[in-house]
Amino acid sequence: MRRLVVSVCVVAMAGCAVAPPTSGAFPSASLGPARASPSAFEQQYRDRAASAQREGHLADAAIAWEVLTVLRPDAAEYRDALAETRRQIDVSVAERLPRAAAAQRRGDLETATQLYLSVLALQPNSSTAADALRSMERERVKRQQLGRLSRLTLARRGSETMGSNDKPVAPAGVDRNELEHAAILARQGEIDSAITLLERRIAADRSDRAASSMLADLYERKADDLLVARDTAGAMALLEKSLRLDPGDAQVTERLKQLRSAPGSKPVDTKGR
Repeated sequence: MRRLVVSVCVVAMAGCAVAPPTSGAFPSASLGPARASPSAFEQQYRDRAASAQREGHLADAAIAWEVLTVLRPDAAEYRDALAETRRQIDVSVAERLPRAAAAQRRGDLETATQLYLSVLALQPNSSTAADALRSMERERVKRQQLGRLSRLTLARRGSETMGSNDKPVAPAGVDRNELEHAAILARQGEIDSAITLLERRIAADRSDRAASSMLADLYERKADDLLVARDTAGAMALLEKSLRLDPGDAQVTERLKQLRSAPGSKPVDTKGR
């Protein structure tokens, strides 16, 4: 009788057991929250970030990931990608700065300059690289001026020796290196100063293609910053200016089209810009 009672209890307990939920009953924890398909604008920045990462352009990748984190603050994958990119930048900068300093100490200024500029390309706010470049530029200008004075002194002495009928040697004009200066400013993150310098140069010579191309790129870079700050109208205005300098830029044309079609976007008044 006791065995019979135990058997009946076991059967009853088996009948009361709850069946496991089907696969569609609850969301899988590994899949995370459901997300809509990315918009064309989001997909464009995903592709840009991934491409820049593959090509080693970490600074460009970081900007793209930052835009995506602002666009989709709920997406942990974008935050993680941005953090990893910044970590890679820190590692690369920590490796290049000592090499640049060593090249500067041994007088290999070309190598030092390239390394410092590569650091600024990764970290535009690197005061170490910026200060080193300024120091080397001051030394270069000082040597240039000393060499010019020496040449003028020799020329003056030669003219005195040759007689009064010879024409005096005029001093060479000062090379301002505006494009190089603008590039350094841009790498230091001083985008507005670089834009002002290039705008002044183009106002004096509209045929300067190199300055126009650099200025168009800086307008687009400034537009990215404004998008991060949620200033869509300002970003659209800068993209309009970039497109006027480079009408054939399909990427800028597409970005403007997307921004104009976005909900709540306002038309950009480009008169007088």
